[in-house]
Amino acid sequence: MRGDTLAIDVGATRTRIALVHGGLIGRRWEGPTAELAAPHRGVGDGLVHAARSLAQEAGGTSVARVGVGLAAAVDASGSVLQPRDFGIPAGPVLREVIGEAFGVPVAVDNDANLAAIAEQQLGAAREYTNVAVMTLGTNIGVGLILEGRLHRGAHGAAGEAGLLLVPAVATGERSGELPVVDAGALGRAASAAPAGYAWIEELVGGGALAAAADGGATEGRASDRRVFAAHARADPAIQQLVDRALEGWALIVADLSVVLDLEAVVLTGGVAEDAAHLLDPLQRRVAELVAIAPEIRLGSLGPDSELLGADILARAAIDPSAAQDARAGLSAHSAGGPLG
Repeated sequence: MRGDTLAIDVGATRTRIALVHGGLIGRRWEGPTAELAAPHRGVGDGLVHAARSLAQEAGGTSVARVGVGLAAAVDASGSVLQPRDFGIPAGPVLREVIGEAFGVPVAVDNDANLAAIAEQQLGAAREYTNVAVMTLGTNIGVGLILEGRLHRGAHGAAGEAGLLLVPAVATGERSGELPVVDAGALGRAASAAPAGYAWIEELVGGGALAAAADGGATEGRASDRRVFAAHARADPAIQQLVDRALEGWALIVADLSVVLDLEAVVLTGGVAEDAAHLLDPLQRRVAELVAIAPEIRLGSLGPDSELLGADILARAAIDPSAAQDARAGLSAHSAGGPLG
């Protein structure tokens, strides 16, 4: 089927929408996820409005298929397992709203899975059979390619590495409705994790680092760039945050490595781009923590990996026989089928 792919990437902080033709990203839109969300309805209507506006700006281009990446756990049918508080409802709601609006096949998956598919097909993960693609953004996710295939887990929730538990002590303070906990070298943060723990993305995700740099709440990207900017290295407080990030990311890589025996870990996402100069010290720290350290590489597709992965998945959805291969991390072209 000819026509463009409408590729959508819904993150906790930012949402991006692009028209993709022949594997190349054309016209695009980006904005705060919060501005798309309507009370009790989530981001669905906002996504449809923004996507239609983008298509009209492109001269009424023909949308043949839609690929959606979500910062949420998604099962094999494209249904969200648990709601996210930034506008992603549980169930098949988003897939159905977008499908009804455009009248074309809609493929939905976790954003880190789509990044992994794209980096495996087009980018830095091509030469590996067992590799994790770690998305460093506001939160932290992982797409797993094991024995050459995307590993989804029993329910579609594999790779939620940002939810790894770190022992933490309650401080008695609160930030809004959440208790503030102290995780030692990984810092203090408001946490929704079970008592006695913090989720590691609450400590070293981009949102957490930005909030710590600002001494409180922040709206994100400008502040995490502040943490990793070259001129900030002379500031002891900022350097402490960099050390905290390195240690937390190294723990994630080390934990994944000892469980999965990975060849490589590919870092992608906006925070990874900002912190690219930390790749060597991160590699050294992981080597100190595990006997067999995976190679750590920066993704070659940049923050567009999720959009390109959405295109690969959506094109495969046109051909039912290719859909299983796409979810395994293989495009329709790899399986010998048409790309549309």
